[in-house]
Amino acid sequence: MVFLLSFVSLSTLAAKPVIALEKELTPVTLSIKQPLTIAINETSFPYHAIDEQGNVIGLMADMWRLWAKKQHVDIQFVVLPWLETLSQVAKGSVDIHGGLSIIDSRRDTLDFSASLFHVYSHLYVHQQLNSVDSLADLKPYSIGVVTGSAHIEKLQKFHPDLALKSYDNRHDLYRAALNNEILVFTGLEKLADNFPDYERLRQRFPVHKVLRYQQGDYGVAVAKNNASLLRFIEQGFAKISRKESAAIERKWLGLDKQKDSLLVVFSSHYPPYMGVSPSGEPQGLLIDVWRLWSKSVGINVEFVARDMVEGVDLIAEQKADILLVYPDHMKAPENTLFAKPIYLSNVQVFVNHALKNSEGKKIHSLEQFSKNFSQGIIGIWQDASFKEQFIAQYPQINIRYFSSLSTMLNAADQGEISAIVGLVDIINAKLVQSNLQALFYRLDSPVITLNLSPLIHQQNTKLMQIINKGFNELDINSLIQIEARWLNGNTGEYYYKKQAQKISLHDDELAFLASRGKINLGIIKQLSPIEFIDELGDFAGINRDIINLISDRTSIEFNYVAFDSWQQLYKALLANEIDMLGSITPIPEREKVLLFTDSYWQMPWVMVHPQYYGRKNKLEDFYGKQVAIVKGYYIIANLRKNHPLITFKLVDHREQALVALQQERIDGFITTMASATHLLKQENIVTLMISMMEDVSIDTSHFAISKQLPLLNDIINKGLRSITEKEKQIIYDNWFTLAIKTGLDKNVVLQVGAQIGVIILLVLGVIVMWNRRLQVEIKHREQLEKIMKHMATHDELTGLANRVLLKDRLSTAIAFHQRQSLKMAVLFIDLDGFKNINDTHGHDVGDELLQQVALRLQGCVRSSDTVVRFGGDEFVLLLTGLHSPNEAAYVAEKVLRLMQKEFELSKTEAFIGCSIGIAMYPADGDNDTELLKIADTMMYKVKAAGKNHYIFN
Repeated sequence: MVFLLSFVSLSTLAAKPVIALEKELTPVTLSIKQPLTIAINETSFPYHAIDEQGNVIGLMADMWRLWAKKQHVDIQFVVLPWLETLSQVAKGSVDIHGGLSIIDSRRDTLDFSASLFHVYSHLYVHQQLNSVDSLADLKPYSIGVVTGSAHIEKLQKFHPDLALKSYDNRHDLYRAALNNEILVFTGLEKLADNFPDYERLRQRFPVHKVLRYQQGDYGVAVAKNNASLLRFIEQGFAKISRKESAAIERKWLGLDKQKDSLLVVFSSHYPPYMGVSPSGEPQGLLIDVWRLWSKSVGINVEFVARDMVEGVDLIAEQKADILLVYPDHMKAPENTLFAKPIYLSNVQVFVNHALKNSEGKKIHSLEQFSKNFSQGIIGIWQDASFKEQFIAQYPQINIRYFSSLSTMLNAADQGEISAIVGLVDIINAKLVQSNLQALFYRLDSPVITLNLSPLIHQQNTKLMQIINKGFNELDINSLIQIEARWLNGNTGEYYYKKQAQKISLHDDELAFLASRGKINLGIIKQLSPIEFIDELGDFAGINRDIINLISDRTSIEFNYVAFDSWQQLYKALLANEIDMLGSITPIPEREKVLLFTDSYWQMPWVMVHPQYYGRKNKLEDFYGKQVAIVKGYYIIANLRKNHPLITFKLVDHREQALVALQQERIDGFITTMASATHLLKQENIVTLMISMMEDVSIDTSHFAISKQLPLLNDIINKGLRSITEKEKQIIYDNWFTLAIKTGLDKNVVLQVGAQIGVIILLVLGVIVMWNRRLQVEIKHREQLEKIMKHMATHDELTGLANRVLLKDRLSTAIAFHQRQSLKMAVLFIDLDGFKNINDTHGHDVGDELLQQVALRLQGCVRSSDTVVRFGGDEFVLLLTGLHSPNEAAYVAEKVLRLMQKEFELSKTEAFIGCSIGIAMYPADGDNDTELLKIADTMMYKVKAAGKNHYIFN
C-alpha cells in the first residue's frame, strides 16, 4: 500500500523541548510504503527491549507508537541483535533505527534526526567498592561494555586510561557481573528489569553506586541520503507535546511515583547529610529532616538517588518535584527556583598537624598559612560549589583539584598536600571514616557559610509555599535530635541546636542588654503552678520554664525579685523597682502606663466550689451567693457590672479564699484553671470541685514591661515567638497533672484497713498456722530463689537478658554449633542520639525509650535468639542456627529500619538510630570473649564512619 503524504513548514518546532530542529521544514510530498519498519534491540532497556511475552517495550517503543498515531501511519518493530540494528538500517533493509546515541563514528553509514533527548552514560559499580567515588578510582578495574555500543567510543575518547572488556549483548554483560568477572560495567539510566536475575543484579550494583560520566544526544536514524524520510520522522516527533513526552520519560526512567506524593531527588555522595544504607535505603541528616517535614505536612515523599547535576536537570525538565538541597549562593539553574534554606553548613580549611608557626604553635587563619607556608598546597574537590568564591577570596593560594574526596584525603595522608578545604560536617565524617582525624586541625578563618535550600521548578510556586511553611513549623527539638544522631564533632556548632539557642538581635538590642546587665523580673512567692518559690528557695513554675527558653535564646540574664501578693508586685513595676512581671492581661487602663508583650499563655477562668453543688457552667448559677476573688484582678469591675446579683468578696490571696470556702463563709472562689488545679492536688481538699465558667472570657497571659524599656519589650517578643506549640504543650503537661481523689480520708482508710487485716490474720493464723507453716516457708524460699536468679541474669529496666546470661548462652551455643557445623552471629548495637534525649528530657524519658527499644529488638528476632541489654544504651543480639552471614545482615537491616522510626514517648517524640557491629562464629572467633570483642570493635568502626550502619569483620 502506498500513501501520498504532504506536510508543511513548522516554524515553531525549534522551541519544542522534545526535539530541537535547527532548520525549518519546507513543504514536501513523500510517498512511503506501509508499514514502516523500525529496528529495535531486545536488551537496550529502558529505551527499547522485549518483555517475557515477546512484546516490544521501552521509552522509544511508546514514543514510536505515539508518533505513528500523530502521523497516521502504521509501523512494525523488527527485533535484531544490536550490531544488526545498525547494519540493517544502513543497508536499507529496515527503514528506521528505533533509537541510539548520536556519535561521530556512526555518521559514516547513518543519517540522524535532531536530538530527541540528552542522555548520560552510566557506570554501574559493585556495592563492595567503597573507595570508588569517581572515574579516577576505576583504573585498577576492567570495565564491561557491549560490543558496538556508544560507551566504547566515549570512554576511549575521554578516558583512554581505563581498561575495557567487551560482551556480545547486555544480558551477557549482566551475567559476567553476577559471576564477578567484572565489578564495573557501562549502562543506560536503568538496569534491564526483564533480565532473569534482575533483583540480585540490582542489589549488587545499587543505584547509589552509579557514576554518570558523559552527556550525549539520543535520536533516531535512517540510511544515508534518505532526507525526506528523516524530515517526515522529525515532523511527527515535533507534534508530540512536552507533557506527553515527559509522561513517557517518567514511566521508563525510574521516576514514576505514587499518587499524591512528591518525588525528591538527592545525591548519595554527601554523608552525613544524605547517603544510603547498605541495602540502598536513603538515609542521612537531611533525609530524616525531609521525612519529618513529610509527616508534619501530611504529604508523602519518595526519594530517588541521582548525582547533583542530573538532579538539577530532572527539576528543570519537571521529571522530579524537588531537589533535596542545593547551595543557594549559586545562581538558580534555568527554569528553577530556591525555597528558603533548610540547613546552613560551614566551609573551613583543615591543615596538617605538623604545620606550626615559627613559635611552634598552631596557626589560626589562612592568612597565617599563606605567610608561613607559601609553597603549601591546599586540596579542593573539583565539583565543590564554593571553589570560585574561595579562590576569588584567596587568589594567591596554591590549589590542587581532586576528582573525589577520597582521592583528596589519600593525597593528604601521603603528604602530597598540606591542607584540605570543604564542608565541615562532610570532611569530619570522611576523616573519621579514613582514621585521619588526628592528622588535621581546623583553622578559625575563613568560614564560608553555605545556605542549603530545596530546588523546585519555577512554575511550582504553590509547592514552594508548602515547603517553606512546613519547614517553618517543624519542632526544633525534633530537628536537634536528628542532628545529634548524624553528626560528629562539637555539638555547639550544630545548626539546629544553635537556631534553638540563639535569636538574631539588632545592634541596638545587643547594646541595650550589654549596658543594662541583669533584668529584674518580679514574681509572686506562691502562685503555683504559674510561679512560686519551691522548697529549695528557687523560682519555679510555668513562667520560669518560659523565661528559661527566652533566656537561652536571647542571652538575657534575669534577677528574680519575689513578692507576697499581686498588689505589691504590680505597684513595684509601676514604681520602676522591677523591670517586668509575668501572667498579666492588658486592659486599657494598664496599657496607658505599661508595655505588654505578645500573649504566651491562655487560661480559662473557673469556679472552685463544694462538690455537692454539682457541675456548674455559668455565673448565673451563683446569683444570690457570695464568691471570693483575689484583689487586683482586672475582671473584678466587669464581673460586678455584669453580675450584680453575686456578692464578690475580695481576698489578698487564694489561700485566704480557700480557708473561707472550707469554713463555708463563701459559696465559691473564682480563679484561673492553673490555680484551681493546684488547689485540688492538695490531699486535704477532697470535697471541692471546679467548674468552667463559659460566660467569662479566656484569660491571656503576657509580660508587662516598664514604659522606659521598649527595647526589652522587642527582645522578649522575639524570644516568645521562637517558642513552638509543642514546647508549650510539654510545659503544660509538666504542670497540669491533676491527681484523682476518692473523697475518703487516706489516714482513716489505712487505719480501718489495718484493723480488719489484723483480725483476719489472727483468725487465719489459728486455723492454718500449724499445718501450712512449713509449706508456706518452702514456697516462699522457692519464689525468692527464682526472683533472685532472674534478677542475677536479667536487666531490671527492660526485662532482657543481661551480660551474665549472654556469656552463658554464648558458651552453650558455641558448643552446639561446633557439633552441628552451623554459624551464629553476635550483633553489638549502640544507640545513636540516645544521650541527647536522656540529657534533654531526663532519665525517666530515657528509661522509657530504652524499654521501647527492647520491645522493637525482640520483634526483630526469633524466639530461639537472645536479646541482651549489655549496659547503658548498648544491646547485643545472639542469632543462632544460621547458614549464611546474609541472614545476620537481614536482621541488621531490619533493626536499622525499626530504630529509625519515630518513638512515641509520654513527654515527647524521639528519633534515634543505631550502629551495629557483627561478628560471625566460627570465622571471627571460637569463644565468647573473641566474638564480643570483634563485634564491639566493628560497632565503633561504624560509629567512626558516620553511624546508622552495620559492618562485618
